[in-house]
Amino acid sequence: MAFISRQMKVFSIVFLSVQLLIPHISLAQGGWDIGYKTIDSIGLDDIGKDVKIDFIKKSDISKITSEFLMNFITIGDTSTVNLDGEIIELVEKRNIHLDWGFYDEQFLECSNYTKNQTLRVYHTIIEDIKDDSVLFRLYIEIYNKYKNGKIGANPRRRCQIVWIEKSKLSGILLKK
Repeated sequence: MAFISRQMKVFSIVFLSVQLLIPHISLAQGGWDIGYKTIDSIGLDDIGKDVKIDFIKKSDISKITSEFLMNFITIGDTSTVNLDGEIIELVEKRNIHLDWGFYDEQFLECSNYTKNQTLRVYHTIIEDIKDDSVLFRLYIEIYNKYKNGKIGANPRRRCQIVWIEKSKLSGILLKK
């Protein structure tokens, strides 16, 4: 009798544990709120939209056969832009995983803006589209960098309008 009692206790503990875990497992699914348009598919209806710039890839994108978003977005693509007569290199910072990625976590960064500052672009608005270039309004945040490599809070903010050649762009990320 003591054996059955002990077996029932173990069963009860396992049963209750599984019952408590199942709701948490079902809630632990990924999320995705990013859409994508290739540079050739953007049009006048995209003017005024908040977008994330996706620079052209270093690899040959003509080999991609699927339109799955993960095939278009790579980490660390770079390009140069002219900000007030100064050429700076912007690097894509992507926080994208196999089963989740959120629009607001994607940004561009120029980590060598100055010795003690990092420049980041979290918001970009399309202002105009021409045959060979796109006019973007960049909302720039300039952060102080500390000796330990950490970035400070309370950035200085400014707005800059720049033309970027379509030949430097792969596409745009949109919030779904």
